[in-house]
Amino acid sequence: MGMAKGEAEGKIKGKIEGKIEGKIEEKTNIALKMKKKGYNISDIGEITGLTSSEIEALQ
Repeated sequence: MGMAKGEAEGKIKGKIEGKIEGKIEEKTNIALKMKKKGYNISDIGEITGLTSSEIEALQ
């Protein structure tokens, strides 16, 4: 019973981590597209939730 519970918790944790990573990647991709189109960094940050230093580091 304990091993099955551990496996289930591991699967749930993995799914949550994957969703978080996906959301971060999506925000980063959106910010990069906006930056390439000339959007203001403060506007990009307001829309994506990324910091100005995170946005400036995007290439």
